[in-house]
Amino acid sequence: MLQLLRRHTTASPSNDVARLRARLAAVSAESEQHRRLADERLRLHEADIARIGDRLRAEADSRRWCHEFEEVIDALNEQLTVELTHRGWPFLVDTTLTVNLEVAARGDLAAREAALVILRQAEDQLRQLKGVHVYHTHPEDLTVTARRRSASVTADVQLRIDLYATNERHARTAAVPLLAETATVFGRFPGVTTSVPDAGTFDISPR
Repeated sequence: MLQLLRRHTTASPSNDVARLRARLAAVSAESEQHRRLADERLRLHEADIARIGDRLRAEADSRRWCHEFEEVIDALNEQLTVELTHRGWPFLVDTTLTVNLEVAARGDLAAREAALVILRQAEDQLRQLKGVHVYHTHPEDLTVTARRRSASVTADVQLRIDLYATNERHARTAAVPLLAETATVFGRFPGVTTSVPDAGTFDISPR
């Protein structure tokens, strides 16, 4: 009798743990299902908002209500969680990205050549970004501080960003993430850092 009681006593906690684990797994599965459903509802909601915005823009174009449309959208977006997109106008944003390079090279000429190899590779990658145009950097555009076996090189890389915005303020805001993306491209190269200019210094012009 004592042996049976001992076996029952020792087996009970194990069974409780197994039942608890099963309940936790069921709750976790149910929670994951609710999360997926919520994500899907959010995706459908955002898609509906996008379709509404597309229809409104098309209606504004056909009725020549472009200016009025932008004012209405601005007012609505202050009250919406998912914003309607603006019709937008083409703008050009010109700015300069300061790039600092640490290169292993002796002397001014070798440092310029080593820096230009990196800059050319980065420029090629930047040209793959939609709406970003990078001007060709020339050797005379570089500032070199040579040391015995290495050098610090500073380059002012000229960029032009082509985008759509409702006004100059929106254009400045829209250009910031694209400029950050260009800085990320340079940051992939060893020994390269960038100084991103303030949005207030951007040169904005309609296209």
